[in-house]
Amino acid sequence: MAFVVELVGEAVDTRYELRRLIAHGGMGLVFEAHHKFTRRGVALKILPEELRSRKEARARLLREAHALTTVRHPGFVEVLDAGVCASHGPYVVLEMLDGRTLDGILAARQRLTVADAVQIGRQVCDALAHAHARGVIHRDLKPSNIFIARNEVGEETVKLIDLGVASMGEQQLAHLDHKLTAAHEVVGTPEYMAPEQLWGREIDARTDVYALAMSLYECLTGEVPYVGAYPDVLVQVSNAAGPPAVRDRRADVSPALATVIEHALEKETTARFQSVEELGRALLAASGLTPARSAVLAVADEPGPPSGERSSGELPSGELPSGELPVQRTEEEDSERAIKLVRKKARPPAAATDGSPTASRRRQHTRVPYLTPVTLMSASGSAIQARSEEISEEGMLLLSPIGFPPGTALKLKFASPTTGEMIVIEGKVRWLREARARSAMGLEFVDLSAVLRRVVADYVVMFQAAHS
Repeated sequence: MAFVVELVGEAVDTRYELRRLIAHGGMGLVFEAHHKFTRRGVALKILPEELRSRKEARARLLREAHALTTVRHPGFVEVLDAGVCASHGPYVVLEMLDGRTLDGILAARQRLTVADAVQIGRQVCDALAHAHARGVIHRDLKPSNIFIARNEVGEETVKLIDLGVASMGEQQLAHLDHKLTAAHEVVGTPEYMAPEQLWGREIDARTDVYALAMSLYECLTGEVPYVGAYPDVLVQVSNAAGPPAVRDRRADVSPALATVIEHALEKETTARFQSVEELGRALLAASGLTPARSAVLAVADEPGPPSGERSSGELPSGELPSGELPVQRTEEEDSERAIKLVRKKARPPAAATDGSPTASRRRQHTRVPYLTPVTLMSASGSAIQARSEEISEEGMLLLSPIGFPPGTALKLKFASPTTGEMIVIEGKVRWLREARARSAMGLEFVDLSAVLRRVVADYVVMFQAAHS
């Protein structure tokens, strides 16, 4: 991690200044960067130092840029530039997205309302249909590669990211060095991989149909039916008598919508929907909804009943009291409703007057998206690599492979949102929600210095100004 920190402030290809680390993984580092001449903020992806000399890793990164250019569509993250820097190796420049991954949202809330899940699903169908028509199969579709973003006017939109293992047609690959992955190669995340992927068979557009349906199953139920490493999932899927039953995990999903998801999860490709267009139409027909925008970014992640369940007499978006007919909102009406929710969320809550613990711990400061790796250090000396989703003067929303009980004292080490320099802050776990192989935690800052409080406050103000 020390090497990564040292990169902050350097210029890639003489014109992209690295500001702070956004994400890191085995195959790539993603930084927030600024173009030195236009001052535009971008996301810049480079290889870790140990992979820069490997021909296949270099080719794969640049092929991702080619794939994103091929599928250029509002439903995919936009590639702005790519090249090879003498000092930093190959790089890809992407638009900077404002929002959160679906994976992060599900970790904190467990599941979504039916309406939000359907609207996200049909937007993904639109983007995939565009890609499939151009010979590109995503091949690693899952909640962590589905980004819920806000556009320039504050409307919620869905963006697909990470085409690093996408399958491309021969026409698209003709001018590239070589084919990096064969159509039958086993690549992807086991829980979301279609049976033909697990079995090492040929894949096609119906493979993405399955992966999207599995993601929607998780959105609705809060879990996936098959878990474990590749061999474990392979056995579970192979031995399954049929697709997993949605209503066994969530009874308020209509039989019609459950049937659509289950049909898309059939083991044999010929038994599924034959295209994402068919799946998208079926989702809307079964739910009785018209195309509209989701509103998941306008909902708080504080603990309580999972999304989709009623609390304190309130109804989540898209759900109605028994006996009422659904109101078909237009896309403009739904967008206006989402913006109102965002503004309502941003208002400081009224001071508590009842003296209850819950009332006294209501959020006092506006929280905005802030994606960056965070090292959690416990009193015992153990260090865990986590990820920040949002930040405020009060604390952070974190995703971690390991959860800590409420009240646990931790040290948080992460990049400053304004300078990119590493800072260390004392924190305490305020709440914990655990899900499959991941935990969402609300961390409260303890004795935050005036200087660091101002750093966070300035970032929140800058973020709001840039997205107002």
